[in-house]
Amino acid sequence: MKLLLHPLPIRIFHWVLFSCVMVLLFTGLYINTAWDMVLLPMRVNRKLHTLFSAILIVNLIGHLYYYLYTRKITDVIFTLRDWVNIPSFLRYVFFIKPDHPNFGRYNPGQKVLFSFWFLTIIIAAITGIILLFPEHSQWFQRMLGGLNIIRILHFYVAIFFAMSIPLHLYLVFTESPANLQAMFTGYINKDIKPEIINKEKEDPSI
Repeated sequence: MKLLLHPLPIRIFHWVLFSCVMVLLFTGLYINTAWDMVLLPMRVNRKLHTLFSAILIVNLIGHLYYYLYTRKITDVIFTLRDWVNIPSFLRYVFFIKPDHPNFGRYNPGQKVLFSFWFLTIIIAAITGIILLFPEHSQWFQRMLGGLNIIRILHFYVAIFFAMSIPLHLYLVFTESPANLQAMFTGYINKDIKPEIINKEKEDPSI
């Protein structure tokens, strides 16, 4: 059955997030250690980093607003009730169980990852603003342990995103490669439980 898995706003938010993270990883690592083979002026690199940081923050606000407005925030945020699905999810991920349980739009592993992404984007935004305006953020610097600690924390955020992208792809493909296609087209052909089908018909934004 062909169902709308990812509405257009979700696909836009996703690909804007992906583009921003890719640019920020490259420009951020280049600021930290410039590569001789890349002929990119540092002034341009810093402006790109600042621009895409702002886009990332706006995208996060829009993303959260959309899920709160549609009352679907629990689709992407890991909650206490998701704990009950962890054992069956782990049995599938570690090839103990052959069939993937029907968790809805996202499995518990993806929801954990998304929750950490939201948190780390907030941390990156705070530390990035402090680093961008060091002369106007001395109170925050003292509270967080100084500029050096803030730089290290900002760098760890970048490393987390770099490591989480392969994990995200693994979680997508272990569930169904069709889910990746749905992030382009919005639709997926998949046999799902009748109660999920009824829910989709009642609310096309699911």
